[in-house]
Amino acid sequence: MAYHEDSSASGQDEPWIQWFCSLKGHEMFCKVERSYIEDGFNLYGLRACVANFSDCLDLILDRIGPDDSDDSHLTQSACTLYGLIHARYIITAHGLDAMYNKYANKEFGTCPLIQCYGQPVLPVGLKDDMGADTVKIFCPKCSNVYHPPPMRYRNSHGAAALSSASVDGAAFGTTFAHLFLMTFNNLVPDGLPQEAKYVPRVFGFRVHPTSRNRIGNGIVAGGNSLLGLQVSHRNIRNANVNVNAHANAHISANVNVVSTNTTIANANANAASIAAEAANGITLENINAAALAASKSAAVGADGKAKTKGKRSKSKSEDSGGSSKRRTKNGGTGAGDDDQKSKRQKRP
Repeated sequence: MAYHEDSSASGQDEPWIQWFCSLKGHEMFCKVERSYIEDGFNLYGLRACVANFSDCLDLILDRIGPDDSDDSHLTQSACTLYGLIHARYIITAHGLDAMYNKYANKEFGTCPLIQCYGQPVLPVGLKDDMGADTVKIFCPKCSNVYHPPPMRYRNSHGAAALSSASVDGAAFGTTFAHLFLMTFNNLVPDGLPQEAKYVPRVFGFRVHPTSRNRIGNGIVAGGNSLLGLQVSHRNIRNANVNVNAHANAHISANVNVVSTNTTIANANANAASIAAEAANGITLENINAAALAASKSAAVGADGKAKTKGKRSKSKSEDSGGSSKRRTKNGGTGAGDDDQKSKRQKRP
């Protein structure tokens, strides 16, 4: 935490905290209550962050006078310690109230964006670590973060100069600004309307967003623009060559894949035809063998039926001859019987 050597002498007649907050560039700081600093619980973990912690704390609480702290290194360490204590204090109820008054009086400054129309801003740190970055200002209307404007002051010679004091962002932290707006939500402004957004134009025509697109290494898309931006023809030619090379490689890869697939398909077709021919040959042989066996069995069956039929007819003829003989022997009704009847009728 930096401070002005020219203002250090004024600390002899006033409390150290009041002297620190009155330094040029420290307008964003509020005065931390003495009771808060004296409470050891609020200082937990800060002893390892600052060298000569006890001496720095005694200097802040005016336990030692300015004459006893001529060492500039001790004063610098005390400023760092006060910044860390300040970051914890401003997120308490009393700290938020103290910062509320400064915000209402626009002591933190206003937003540099024209469309925000002087919206009050809040101090914010991008990091919580001391020495990482300087303090920034946050606008709740456009939700953007800006560098604070440099403060002007009169030096000991009466000449105007810019403040070189760099306030560390850890003295405000990353939480305060947003916790402040959540606590005092009535202070949250409406966001920027869409029509309030600045639109870049060239000769009255809106600049198309694609005009800002870049291709490759710094080649502006769209060729030569109305602003006189020229594109290197050599880079375009190299880009086209690279594109054609990639396209040819892609096409050759596709051709190789297609030829490979065709070869595989032909091999599969040949294998299928060979398998079909083999299957057909086996089927014909089986059919011929089956037909031959069927014809043989049919011939054998026909001969067996003929023999069986001849035997049956022979047995029938023998049976009829035997019955006629039996009838003749037993005096049946044959031709001989008729002759005997006619002879009997002729006798007197």
